[in-house]
Amino acid sequence: MDRAIKIYIDSNVLIHYCTNVLDVVEALNYVFKKRKKDKLFTSSLAIAQTIATLQKNMNGRKAYSKEKTISLVKPLMDKITVLDLTCSDIQKAMEKDNKDVEDSIQYIISKKMKCDAIITRNTKDFPFIDVYVIKPERRLISISIK
Repeated sequence: MDRAIKIYIDSNVLIHYCTNVLDVVEALNYVFKKRKKDKLFTSSLAIAQTIATLQKNMNGRKAYSKEKTISLVKPLMDKITVLDLTCSDIQKAMEKDNKDVEDSIQYIISKKMKCDAIITRNTKDFPFIDVYVIKPERRLISISIK
């Protein structure tokens, strides 16, 4: 019997899901149908980044209210296991040979649950060889996680 791969979802994907970027919405909806909460992960850092981004004016979009932000983020938290960020995670990430410390933090957190894949819009930010990096496009997602 094949084990279902464990998937980590990067903050940029969560942000684009909440702001209705069509390819991301379609891809994550597919993932939510294929994987239960015990196989889907993100971090408390990614949730906080999503909230912070939704609550500020960005790219011509007005900041979302507290109520709208909660209405978008809470359902995500019901579908994804949120892993806590620790000081140790930050320290380990700083030791990684990667120019982007924040992405290294996301990677370190993903490894806590031995995630097999990371869904991100910025694949170049995850140069680690022990994880499969997937762009959030329905076609790529469906090929990768059947």
